[in-house]
Amino acid sequence: MIRNDWLRAEIQEIYDLPLMDLLFQAQQIHRQNFEPNTVQVSTLLSIKTGRCPEDCKYCSQSAHYDTDLEIEKRVEVQKAIAEAKQAKASGSTRFCMGAAWRNPHERDMPYVLELVQEVKKLGMETCMTLGMLNASQAERLKDAGLDYYNHNLDTSREYYANVISTRSFDDRLNTLDHVRN
Repeated sequence: MIRNDWLRAEIQEIYDLPLMDLLFQAQQIHRQNFEPNTVQVSTLLSIKTGRCPEDCKYCSQSAHYDTDLEIEKRVEVQKAIAEAKQAKASGSTRFCMGAAWRNPHERDMPYVLELVQEVKKLGMETCMTLGMLNASQAERLKDAGLDYYNHNLDTSREYYANVISTRSFDDRLNTLDHVRN
């Protein structure tokens, strides 16, 4: 059962465990929920690379820094599907697609929805990381068959402004709420 009511003392107790004890507990939970000696293979494809308007200090995709990253416009749908087919043939069961966007614009939604639908037709799990989403975008991605959405918080609320100034910690939490709902 997934818990969302952790007490600080319970978290500290886990944090203080010796590494090997923590690994043992994790392995027990893993075995309760998954095949014990298998690892899921996933493949990640950048469907739009570089020139992200965000200023995340750690990210080579940001347009704010000179990182010598080769900028690529949106990958054509058929090229992405060919990559997904190759990934499946190589043993991947999940195909993840990421775009260097602050958030997808409405003009991008038919494109990303088509990608999800086409990858699902291959019998693969789908995953996307597209930046922030509004409620409508999250719902349409779900309806298209999206299985997972990756959206990192980057750091703590207290330190957030030291890492990123082009969005807020609450902006990220809002996207997580949309995806959960």
